[in-house]
Amino acid sequence: MAAQNPMIELLENETTLGEMIENRARNLPDKTALIFHDEEITYRELNEKVDGLATALLNMDITPSDRIAIIMPTRPEFVYLWLAASKIGASLVGLNFRYQQDEVVYMVNNSKPSVFVSINEFAFTDYNTFLSGIRDRIPSVKQFVFLGKTEFPDAIDFNDLINTAPDYAKLSEAAKEMNGDGDNFIIYTSGTTGKPKGAVLTQKSIMAMMKLWTKNLELVPEDRILCILPLNHVGGGTIMALSSLASGIALVLHDMFVPDQLVDIIQQHKITVFGAVPTVFEIFFAARRDISAGMFPSIRLTAYGGSPATPEILKAMREKFDAPVMACYGSSEVSGFITYTRRDDPFEKAMTAGRVPEGVEAKIVTPDTREELPAGEIGEIAFRSDMIFNRYLDMPEETKNAFDDEGWFYMGDLGYFDEDGFLVIAGRTKEMYITGGFNVYPKEIEDCLATHPDVIMAAVVGAPHSIMGETGIAFVVLNPASEVTSEDLREFCKPKLADYKVPSRVFLETSLPMTTVGKVQKTVLQETALERLGIKK
Repeated sequence: MAAQNPMIELLENETTLGEMIENRARNLPDKTALIFHDEEITYRELNEKVDGLATALLNMDITPSDRIAIIMPTRPEFVYLWLAASKIGASLVGLNFRYQQDEVVYMVNNSKPSVFVSINEFAFTDYNTFLSGIRDRIPSVKQFVFLGKTEFPDAIDFNDLINTAPDYAKLSEAAKEMNGDGDNFIIYTSGTTGKPKGAVLTQKSIMAMMKLWTKNLELVPEDRILCILPLNHVGGGTIMALSSLASGIALVLHDMFVPDQLVDIIQQHKITVFGAVPTVFEIFFAARRDISAGMFPSIRLTAYGGSPATPEILKAMREKFDAPVMACYGSSEVSGFITYTRRDDPFEKAMTAGRVPEGVEAKIVTPDTREELPAGEIGEIAFRSDMIFNRYLDMPEETKNAFDDEGWFYMGDLGYFDEDGFLVIAGRTKEMYITGGFNVYPKEIEDCLATHPDVIMAAVVGAPHSIMGETGIAFVVLNPASEVTSEDLREFCKPKLADYKVPSRVFLETSLPMTTVGKVQKTVLQETALERLGIKK
């Protein structure tokens, strides 16, 4: 099907994001590129806005050594700034609007941007007040830019910048200095296992990821993809937004996930492809129990990634959307997705992480010695590819530990390849715990608990045990009407798991701590487990 989309073929020979968007504007000038609420932007208009903004940045003396921080929900201005920075070789530091002040201070002081771009107000937060409160703590920032008029001292209106007349002589000179190996996008890891690290993506790594991902996604010119994920992360940024534009289709952006609005958007805009983290689908189906097959006739593909999905949620996705389910696996460090299933794969393979695409090398190794293991054995997952990120920003030791001398990047995830060559995720290397000499992988227990009809979500962590060394502690969110007890859940697991895998304690929760990209924060749960068990760190 990819052959039906000449833009995917064109992408194969493109080397930068600037070249990509210029080619789309040249080949598809009047085709819709972006839709946001009631506004539609063509590829010609998109490129003109990007050129005006890039010119404004050059007029502000922004160079390839400069970084620009941005707090912006899922809306076109984020895309404009990313592509404008890419055209002049500057890099973007994506920050989530959910971050608190101390988090922003840490990330800004780590990345040292000279310009900070922000929305005025969003999600009950006034960013004029928010940034005024930390301005003295982020000394690298010399210029603040707000979307819309502001009373913030010496700030610039983003709209004034984007309405700048393009200076094509300046842009041409800047393009001559372009290097795909330079920093392009800095993503702060979600911090499920520790302090956030700034993963530095290059245009080369992003382009390499998109070339393989778009071939597998097989978007055709008539497709419309919906993105409700934050653009400061690979899920919304490279995987959905940039890859959609690279494919020359219409990208529908929406800045807030509200289940009722989601129904309207899919139906109004005739969305054909919808992808998200499993948590989004779980919340969506729980809030709108009326969703059934035939409600969304335009949908021809759903996709998920970012964290594992239970068999129940995958079955619901297939039945309620009446479309294939594509399973995907990746991370910030690989610039997006690096393995995936195909549309025509058997449905049961949606429980895997898919296959490794041609051009990417993969292996499974022992976590301690990094010796390669045969197919079927669980070990740490490693990849070698041009889509691998450059480094962790100003963290040479962490970067060194993540790579080996031969260029292999170690994901920190455990997995194995099944008999058909599909990657199966078994958990995180740091999540595995040892009970009485047996290795225990939390995901196996979580998957077991998730099969209980009253369980909405489950997470398992290891905790110290005086006799067994470590033991499993489960945190479970039940259906609000459920009368199931903690002991009921332990009994439910006993006939399904080896005795040493059955969690010793089950805590019933109303919710689980989540990162801004929908992953369970295991570090928080580990601290909670220690506190409730009365164990000192």
